[in-house]
Amino acid sequence: MKFIPAAAAILLAVSAPAWAQPAKPAAKAVSAPKPAAFPPHVALPKTVTPDRYAITIRPSADKLSFSGHEDIALTVRTATDRIVLNAADIAFQKAALSGQSAAPKVELDKEQQTAAFVFAKPLAPGRYTLSLDYTGVIYEQASGLFALDYTGEGGKKQRALFTQFENSDARRFIPSWDEPGVKAVYALTVEAPAGEMAVSNMPVASTAPSSNGLQTVRFADTPKMNSYLLFFALGDFERIHKMVGQTDVGVIVRKGKAAQAQFALDAAAEILPWYNDYFGTPYPLPKLDFIAGPGQSQFFAAMENWGAIYYFDYALLIDPKLSTEQDKQNVYVDIAHEMAHQWFGDLVTMAWWDDLWLNEGFASWMENKTTDHFHPEWKIWLQTKAGEQNAMRTDARAGTHPVITPIHDVFAAANAFDGITYEKGHSVIHMLETYVGEDVFRQGVRNYIAHHAYGNTVTDDLWTEIDKVSPKKITGIAHDFTLQAGVPLISAAKTPDAVTLTQGRFGADEASKAPRSWRTPVVVTGLGQPWRPVVSADSSAFKAAKADATPLINAGQTGYFRSRYSPELETRVVAAFPSLAGEDQLGLIYDSRALGEAGYAPLTDFLLIARKAQDAHETVVLRALIDQLTALDDLYKGLPTQAAFRAFARTRLAPAFARLGWDAKPAEADNDALARRDLLSALSQFDDPAVVAEARKRFAGLVANPDGLRGANRLTVLQIVAAHADAAAWDQLHAMAKASTESTDRSRLYRYLGAAHDPALADKALALSLTKEPPPTDAPNLISSVARVFPEKAFDFAIANRAAVEAMVEPTSRTTYFAVLANGSGNAAILPKLKAFAETVPASTRPAVTRTLSGISYRLDIIARRLPDVDRWLAANPG
Repeated sequence: MKFIPAAAAILLAVSAPAWAQPAKPAAKAVSAPKPAAFPPHVALPKTVTPDRYAITIRPSADKLSFSGHEDIALTVRTATDRIVLNAADIAFQKAALSGQSAAPKVELDKEQQTAAFVFAKPLAPGRYTLSLDYTGVIYEQASGLFALDYTGEGGKKQRALFTQFENSDARRFIPSWDEPGVKAVYALTVEAPAGEMAVSNMPVASTAPSSNGLQTVRFADTPKMNSYLLFFALGDFERIHKMVGQTDVGVIVRKGKAAQAQFALDAAAEILPWYNDYFGTPYPLPKLDFIAGPGQSQFFAAMENWGAIYYFDYALLIDPKLSTEQDKQNVYVDIAHEMAHQWFGDLVTMAWWDDLWLNEGFASWMENKTTDHFHPEWKIWLQTKAGEQNAMRTDARAGTHPVITPIHDVFAAANAFDGITYEKGHSVIHMLETYVGEDVFRQGVRNYIAHHAYGNTVTDDLWTEIDKVSPKKITGIAHDFTLQAGVPLISAAKTPDAVTLTQGRFGADEASKAPRSWRTPVVVTGLGQPWRPVVSADSSAFKAAKADATPLINAGQTGYFRSRYSPELETRVVAAFPSLAGEDQLGLIYDSRALGEAGYAPLTDFLLIARKAQDAHETVVLRALIDQLTALDDLYKGLPTQAAFRAFARTRLAPAFARLGWDAKPAEADNDALARRDLLSALSQFDDPAVVAEARKRFAGLVANPDGLRGANRLTVLQIVAAHADAAAWDQLHAMAKASTESTDRSRLYRYLGAAHDPALADKALALSLTKEPPPTDAPNLISSVARVFPEKAFDFAIANRAAVEAMVEPTSRTTYFAVLANGSGNAAILPKLKAFAETVPASTRPAVTRTLSGISYRLDIIARRLPDVDRWLAANPG
């Protein structure tokens, strides 16, 4: 779902150089725990397990309700007087068990979302069929069976139905064993309007007319799979498709959208044969559909339902008028991600939510590997470093968690859908693949898939298969990076004839500086042949080197750690910046800011590197510089010295603006379009008067001629005008949002209404979110947009209107949604409000609030302790 031959080296135990010593005596580094140390899960009893669900659903889309009948073939494994399964917002009308004359008593536990069917006498071990009649709810947010309204062809108001079950919402559609470790066969039948298309995981097996204008659609049985992968959709759809080998690959859209689906279909057809080869096991289902729905979610962009992958429009469709180069790349990456899940997650599934990363981290890594294979010009591995930095920032503060993290119950599982699971997860896999080699890693993956197909696994099952085929064993390294939280810090120092590498822990706060040890694969260049030591807290590395040698740590940036150089080496490496590869320039940019903010080095080191980076022609490096400058500018919000920093930032970006300008150049690289939009947005944030004036001029032309601007240029103009809007411009944007009939465009326009820097307009946007005007899935993003400019205002508003705002958001996302509204605050007054909010939510969801609290506290520390040094440097070094 949707956040490399080794050279000889001598490993010696050496003490850290004086400049790298901690301020206080270091405690002994702690190693990663063993998986067996995890506490037991709260799960359904294992006395009864399902074998096959035969389900008949009759939806009433207009009434937002449905009725269902279910025959569950099950096995009683141990004598018991009850069958316990999951059910939420389900009302039972009838229950019966084969071989039992009396109906069972039904006991519902709404808090635990279970239904127990209790019998007068214990059931003997054996096979039975549990038959249930029930009714359920069709939601307006993406949870369970949900409805999305849209404007169809000819301006007609229409409604389509879809399902979303991960992590634990299949229980809102069918009473079931709604846990990842329980697999069964699903046979779905639907009674639906005769003129609409019904879609599920498998092809339609039969269609027959029914009464009252309905038809009965029966789908073929699925293979054994998990409840959260079941899918159903119903609507006025059309399908484009092509055969790829033995697989019928299709894209299903609302009628009239087929042309926008062609890019996705071509991408899927290109990727599928490559995945069949990479995994060594061909895709096993007869068809693979990609289904597009209007709107958006606060929780996900797409879902890997086996054979029927769901996407919101913006993540799948390409509109020639409105879509950007960034949209195109995002769609390709999202398709690669969800297709990878068809093997990692669907064919082989984690046994419990502890190992969610085994699905998501791997799919995130595979999306990049695949995209780079087919589109190297996009330089996707460089682009992924931005996401990795987000994970590192979280991982270096209180509130982080290990990649493999204990999940007590399904209600805590939503906490694992975050940057640690996705971005750190894929970074660790990339590091391990680099360490053992691509071919060895792939063979291990192939063996893992072959040995565990249609089953459940834990992470160590994957490491075991790779270790079997690899001369370099990875389980120890993998445990260090997945079973403990935190970020290693590799420090390099130079003596006249050698280079030493030592390991510590990078921490942004005191809680995150407790010593830990990781066996860290490091790649160092600049000393002759690449040097590939494995460095830990107890085993530093030493290599002979000439006096003038300049080692480059983490060359290629495939390691998950921060790099720090002694002052002498730092000077040499920064001087060499223009000649470094793009990925290593990124490493210097990201590490210099992180080290400076955390106090390991002067933050002004980043400013020196920014002066070097301003002339970079690698657009991904330019975008990284832009990102870091805008992030620092956010810290200056409300400070009198912000003007001086913005002047520095505008100067840094002037060469790029002179090269890229406002408009695309003939035959320019695809990534230039991405950099141009970031550049113009940043110059707008830095109050560049010429950029803001040009955006307003172009906006006036757009109002006069709606087709006058397209793609990225249109979005950039709208974004800048929205940020600097007065009341008249806001009203024009509002009118555009109301008039838009394109789902993705309408969502963006409503989001822009919340971006105004004028607090009075922010209040108007917040008030608008509570009306019926914005589509239900767009209203929460309107509040989120205000939060990016006025986090305190948005958070206070959401708390004051809590019931209404919670109704806008999927149940699994609510705590995270409220906490994230406050993320950008630099005001200490919000901290007690967040703590009070945390006391009102389930304990299992509080980690989201903890992460926000630690992030705000860290921002406040940077503002107080680091920005004054930057101010003094800017005063002494103008221009």
